[in-house]
Amino acid sequence: MKRFSLWLLFFAVLGIQSALAQSYRVKGNVVSKTGDEPLIGVSILQKGTTNGVVTDIDGNYELQIQGGEATLVFSYIGMQTQELKVNSHTGVLNVTMLDDSQMIDDVVVVAYGVRKKGTIAGSVSTVKSEKLENVPTASFDQALQGQTPGLTVMAASGEPSRAATFQIRGTNSINSGTTPLFILDGVPVESSSFNSINPSDIESISVLKDASSTSIYGARAANGVVVITTKRGRNIGDANVTFRGQWGFSQLAGSNWDMMNTTERIQYEKEIGLDLGDEYYDKVKGIDVNWMDEVFNNNAPTQSYELSVNGATDKTNYYVSGGFFDQDGITFGSSFRRYNVRANVENRAKEWLKLGTSTMLAYQETEQAVDGDYAIYAPISASHFMLPYWNPYNEDGSLASTNDGTWKGSGVNPIEWLINNPIKYKIYKVISSVFAEVTPIEGLTIRSQFGVDYSHDTGFSTSTPSYSLNAGLGSAGRSSLDNLTLTITNTVNYHFNLKNRHDFNFMLGQEGVNYHSENFNVTTSKQNNDALVNLSSGSFAGSWGDSTTEYAFLSFFGRGEYNLDGKYYADFSVRADASSRFGKDNRWAGFWSVGLMWDFKKEEFFEGYDWLTNAQLTFSTGTSGNSSISNYEHLALVTGSSNYLGETGIKPSQRGNENLTWEKLWTTNVGLRLGFFNRVNFTAEFYNKLTSDMLMQVPVSYADGGYGAYWDNVGAMVNRGIELSVDADIIRTKDFTWNVFANASYNKNKLTELYNGIDQYVDSNVNMYAVGHDVANFYMVRYAGVNPANGDALWYTKDGEITNVFSEEDRVLIEGKSFIAPWQGGFGTTLSWKGLMLSAQFSWMADRWAYNNDRIMDESNGLYTSYNQSKRLLYDRWKEPGDVTDIPRHGVTPQFDTHYLENASFLRLKNLMLSYNLPQSVLKSTKFFNGARVYVQGQNLLTFTKFTGLDPEFSANIYRAQYPMSRQFTLGVELNF
Repeated sequence: MKRFSLWLLFFAVLGIQSALAQSYRVKGNVVSKTGDEPLIGVSILQKGTTNGVVTDIDGNYELQIQGGEATLVFSYIGMQTQELKVNSHTGVLNVTMLDDSQMIDDVVVVAYGVRKKGTIAGSVSTVKSEKLENVPTASFDQALQGQTPGLTVMAASGEPSRAATFQIRGTNSINSGTTPLFILDGVPVESSSFNSINPSDIESISVLKDASSTSIYGARAANGVVVITTKRGRNIGDANVTFRGQWGFSQLAGSNWDMMNTTERIQYEKEIGLDLGDEYYDKVKGIDVNWMDEVFNNNAPTQSYELSVNGATDKTNYYVSGGFFDQDGITFGSSFRRYNVRANVENRAKEWLKLGTSTMLAYQETEQAVDGDYAIYAPISASHFMLPYWNPYNEDGSLASTNDGTWKGSGVNPIEWLINNPIKYKIYKVISSVFAEVTPIEGLTIRSQFGVDYSHDTGFSTSTPSYSLNAGLGSAGRSSLDNLTLTITNTVNYHFNLKNRHDFNFMLGQEGVNYHSENFNVTTSKQNNDALVNLSSGSFAGSWGDSTTEYAFLSFFGRGEYNLDGKYYADFSVRADASSRFGKDNRWAGFWSVGLMWDFKKEEFFEGYDWLTNAQLTFSTGTSGNSSISNYEHLALVTGSSNYLGETGIKPSQRGNENLTWEKLWTTNVGLRLGFFNRVNFTAEFYNKLTSDMLMQVPVSYADGGYGAYWDNVGAMVNRGIELSVDADIIRTKDFTWNVFANASYNKNKLTELYNGIDQYVDSNVNMYAVGHDVANFYMVRYAGVNPANGDALWYTKDGEITNVFSEEDRVLIEGKSFIAPWQGGFGTTLSWKGLMLSAQFSWMADRWAYNNDRIMDESNGLYTSYNQSKRLLYDRWKEPGDVTDIPRHGVTPQFDTHYLENASFLRLKNLMLSYNLPQSVLKSTKFFNGARVYVQGQNLLTFTKFTGLDPEFSANIYRAQYPMSRQFTLGVELNF
């Protein structure tokens, strides 16, 4: 027995020694790469066990490891999780953790979530913050031009407060909306809100283009989706403070100006029989005013200041910013000023509960110049109309006035008129969302988000009584517009993995959108004192009106995603939407999509090809919907705005159609993504989009109730296209990098069906909608030139014969000349050496045509001779037999024909920037700065175009006294503390 006890003791000691041999300690220190600061509370867990510790106040840890070789998992909120192997020989393991901001390039924001780049079957293009945050404009939209294939961004106006127009992969409808759906941090917004958003607050913009990426949005997603995500706090430890300041000026981007000077105008007047006499001309010969210089400011100042603070702890991350932006427009009477603040906060209240908010407040002051109208008081028109010997200023520099007779021109001095008749706006804007996210079990996430988009717009217009043209009677106008959009989104997401091979992700959701708008306006007149130009001081109410409108959407949706071995991906989505814009029996519609992706680079037969670093083939197909019409088109309505023998009357105003329902789009997309040598990435995509049940205003005889038209679901059209993009690091060394990128897209539009079986329909504009043709082609009489024998204008008849008689009956479809560019794209390059970086970005559009209506005014051939005219009328018009020209003899009235149809294609140097980052060695010596950068940049520096107007970039099909784009020069400073 004694011997047995000794043996038992021996084996026990041996077992303890064996166990001790399988246990060892690992210790070390954990710091953040940003600032090299120690991290407190980092979780270190032995993978596959519950054995773990957290770092102390100095970032130190020590962990007893059970067993042999092990894997330690280092995790911390806002940081990239790291898994590191250890064994009994490790001893000390120091870890540097990277914050999530360094992973942004690997993450793509999609519908209701994010995905890792390379795992998406759909067509999604992303523009990151570095392309947006230094834009010297009020809104980020201009920075998107030429950045991603398939996205068309066109300036509606060069005025600082105006938003650009957007289209994704062509136009999908004739009369209903063609604008994408815009989502800001989960809240649907309008493009008119873009100038409320500070571009520096944006983290990324995702452009969703195919059915796999857009169908989950169902309602309003037929025209694509643009998802805007703002920044979150990511800097662990000490907060990161960033200051940005920009100072610069703007000027007219184009230089197409050919109006007559004084000498030329006098010669022209004498030639056409408007001779005012030598006595008069002797008085004005010394006056030669270039009205372009008077109307356009070549030194319109811009200034911008921003301050942001972002940081994170183990429980909370936050991003708080404030900014001030002030820009004068390049024309007299236009300016934009904005004050904005933002707070994005997320808090891990419990291990299973996360709360957060994204809130933006903005206040704007805007003064808008009249554009798009032919009026002598409108600055753009005045630059053309005013004669060169009419001086807007007296010799002493004071304003020439109609009050004292110092204004010698006809009509009004446009500068004086604008001063005495200003139009100003103030806008108060709130866009906010709050969410709660619950994770009751691993992999299951329940999220509820409530969003609000509210704006209060006020307009102010006044006319001063002392201004002589107001005849001692002033006026005042006030308008008030309140828009409120409420959104509630609830989703349940479950993610799990089987055997490390089968990855599943399922989501169910519900969403509701409610929009309400109220508008009121009133104008009073007969004010008689410049100090009392307000509503209450008027004695007569000239006009008044109010309106209320609203709409609502209700949606239910689901999405499933599957991934096998990281090689084969599949996703599907379904969605049911109801819109208040349709009758009760037709409000609901269903949409769906399927997406597939094969990552064939991961196949065994490609393992030996190291030069091929990425190879993916994608396919998607599915449907989405469009309800972008007015809110009550399905109802038969009456209006009370009629007058019958001096009494208020009521009359039918709208026919209505209770059968009206969703316009539907079926999109199919095939894509190929290739990567070479970890330096070159190439993408090609092919798509086909079929619009059916197209929402259209169908014309009817005015004898049928006097309506003229009603909305119905008729017709169909097809858009087919290809998109190509390439990005390459030509040189990439430790100190020097040279990157180039380019993208191009082509879209072919064709109308395949109209209403009631007809093949063509002529609208009241310059377009004909014809089956088998592009919906944006022009419909006009063809100009045949000038008869050199007598100077008559010549045209082609519908049958192709030449005639000197203009007739609208000879209008034909001008094939291949569309105001929507089929070709577009962008390209650029970036060179960086140590802290120095030079970047250039170009955008272009090709085969885009527009009608230059300004030429009818400027080359009027006697129709508008009281206004200044183009030099071409003096030098190029027909004067005698044998002259070969395109301008007829004086007295031949210009017509609405192809003579003024111009190629508005352009190539534009959109941005050129030179920047310098101070080296870290210098910054560390200050013990204050973490980063410092200074840069200079130019916007819209060069424009190459055949278009003869002031600027080729405008969104309409007719160019009509448009406010042109500006060229901007700015100096910027960015400091990090």
